[in-house]
Amino acid sequence: MFIRRSLLLALLLSVALVSPARAWTSRTAESTALSNIGSFIKFFESEKKRMPESWKELDEFWEKPLDRSYPLVLPTRRYELFSPPPNIRLYGRSVQVIAMTRKPMWETTREGNMGRTLALKGPGRYLLRRSEDGSIASEWLPEPAIQRFWPSTGRALPVPDDEPERPWVKAAREQMMMKRVGIGVASALVAAWIAARFLGKRRDRATQLVG
Repeated sequence: MFIRRSLLLALLLSVALVSPARAWTSRTAESTALSNIGSFIKFFESEKKRMPESWKELDEFWEKPLDRSYPLVLPTRRYELFSPPPNIRLYGRSVQVIAMTRKPMWETTREGNMGRTLALKGPGRYLLRRSEDGSIASEWLPEPAIQRFWPSTGRALPVPDDEPERPWVKAAREQMMMKRVGIGVASALVAAWIAARFLGKRRDRATQLVG
């Protein structure tokens, strides 16, 4: 068991090491967790010669609850693991949906020059999907796209979870609100200063005319 976990940890570490680091990135705890879980599922498949049928099965194989490994994401609560995975057409190709968020969510992203501006995207959902070549990766899709293609699977959408908004999304929303308030206050102060200067000049001109 220890050897199996060590091999998987080495695999995940190698993935992290070969991924180029960027100063400004939209990668979040959610996308990182999904990338690792995708690698874990591939490892499970290579060992068991089949796909996992439940989160519990993955927890037992990993010997540690995934929700404890990824407490910010809580994958077993916020994602439905499909068995068997339904097939959908995505970008003109057939893919299998291994897992999907149970309800629409908001996510952080980066915009503007070099991605320096924090922003939110959504509502949408993450998919953990398998491509025709067997690779497993996460995919973010807007909720209208989900509603458009999901009926083709013949399945109902997952039952929504009761979990609160992701903590990093909540923090970003508060940060953006504070920035807007700060810009508003600064704009009001500048406008007041300009108005005071204008009125002051008019008063001085009126005084000169009277004198």
